[in-house]
Amino acid sequence: MKYTGRILAISIYLVLHSLYLLYYVLSGRDITMPDWLGYPLFTVICYWAGLQYDRAIFNSERDPLTGLLNRRNTDVRIAKMMAAADRTRHKVFVLAIDCDNFKWINDTLTHETGDTVLIEISKILLLERGKRTIAIRWGGDEFLLCGLCSSPSEVEEIKLRIKNSIARLSGKMNLPVNISIGSALYPDDDNTVSVLITLADRNMYDQKKS
Repeated sequence: MKYTGRILAISIYLVLHSLYLLYYVLSGRDITMPDWLGYPLFTVICYWAGLQYDRAIFNSERDPLTGLLNRRNTDVRIAKMMAAADRTRHKVFVLAIDCDNFKWINDTLTHETGDTVLIEISKILLLERGKRTIAIRWGGDEFLLCGLCSSPSEVEEIKLRIKNSIARLSGKMNLPVNISIGSALYPDDDNTVSVLITLADRNMYDQKKS
């Protein structure tokens, strides 16, 4: 969670309160103890108000069930990765991940079981998350994993790790949890975010059909 709201609220307050005290001094008025006590008191209040703002922004960008990022601002996030990739001579991968038999799990078992499966898949994706990678719940039982990589082989390694983790999850839950993963690479496949997501999604569905 970022500190933008707290920093902004406290900074604005300190500037305004300092100007208020300066006005008193220039007007020849005495500064009383309550005036000085306003600093710590209102700093705490502004910190609290800024914290509520930061929490609201944080929660607005998160999926409430899994804790992953939601699809809000996805284009901006991936575009920033592309810029970073250009600077560091990396590539950007986009993985579209779908739970193959999620409808069966929901319909045959319970929605609570389905939610548990989504949460566990999210935990697996979070293990791949780092400074160079983001995990997104794209909608329903579909996820995106996006990040920087040095080569296509590195992407294949990531896909293999995820599939192996899902296989272990399936055994642990004693459920037929399977996934399909489609990938797209910047700049190899395309240089626009929307097309990369579409390509990854299309490749994922091709794998699901095969």
